[in-house]
Amino acid sequence: MQVSTSLRRITFALLLSGPVVATPAALEAQLSGPGPEGRWPLQPASPGNRTLAPFMEGWYENEDGSFSVSFGYLNANEDTLYIPVGADNFIEPAQFNGMQPTVFFPGHHRGLFTAELPAGMKDQDVVWTIRKSNGDVTSVPGRVSSNAYQLDWYPRPHGSIPPRVSFDSQNSAGRGPPGILAERTLTASVGTPITLSVNAMDPSERDQNDFRFAEALPIHAVWSQLQGPGPVAYSRHQSNPQVEAEADGGSNNRPPRPPPGPEVIPLIAGEGTARVIATFSAAGEYLMRVRVDNFNSADSSDGDQCCWTNGYVRVHVTP
Repeated sequence: MQVSTSLRRITFALLLSGPVVATPAALEAQLSGPGPEGRWPLQPASPGNRTLAPFMEGWYENEDGSFSVSFGYLNANEDTLYIPVGADNFIEPAQFNGMQPTVFFPGHHRGLFTAELPAGMKDQDVVWTIRKSNGDVTSVPGRVSSNAYQLDWYPRPHGSIPPRVSFDSQNSAGRGPPGILAERTLTASVGTPITLSVNAMDPSERDQNDFRFAEALPIHAVWSQLQGPGPVAYSRHQSNPQVEAEADGGSNNRPPRPPPGPEVIPLIAGEGTARVIATFSAAGEYLMRVRVDNFNSADSSDGDQCCWTNGYVRVHVTP
């Protein structure tokens, strides 16, 4: 292939000129090119206007023939976004609407809730749609037709399974992302602390001859907000131990991690009651979530959808 003399001259001139610094005016001119809203197709969004997208994390086939479709989300923004259930945050068919998050923290959050499909609805898509304030719309279909997204309840290589989670006054216990919803709605008032509590235990059976499992592994209860009109503040309950900073392993010369907040509660014996004190900033209806996990185990992490269990508590907050 022959290269024209003019093209060679242009290329040589660019090489001699060194790095090009684009002025604001030049950048603005470039952004007026093709693409939605004057953007080039691969140009990243601005820091305050990044993606908020629902995710289908996978699906479970349950013992009774029903199916649990697990959902999460990715918030690529640095800020927490609030989108109440309604025209901008809904699930179809409507019978599955209501448990999805309305508070979207930065990052990727997996397995926050599930849609429970009866056996007769195996071929029905469950679609979660979110519309941001700028008009961006993202949707994800939850379906059980693809084996690639099938999750399972089997123990992991060293025996880890989801912890069991329950609430006082209830005889049943939840497991995995479907979890359990407390029967009783709590009542609080703005600015007045209340105690949230959950019972948990790890039924995993592990090889006691393996030094890693000679003693019970701690499990963690992590309280967070799934729905509500305003932020929730947390403080440590006196019944829970003070969590210390994690020591550096020494391999990467990394500084030690700071201690987690009071909403992260270790149950050292692998079972117990995890309590946290919550204070609500605005009146309204809240749905609080607690994730109980055994991620300290060698074969357990949220990356492979094992092993944790969700618990949910509704709180009615008055002015």
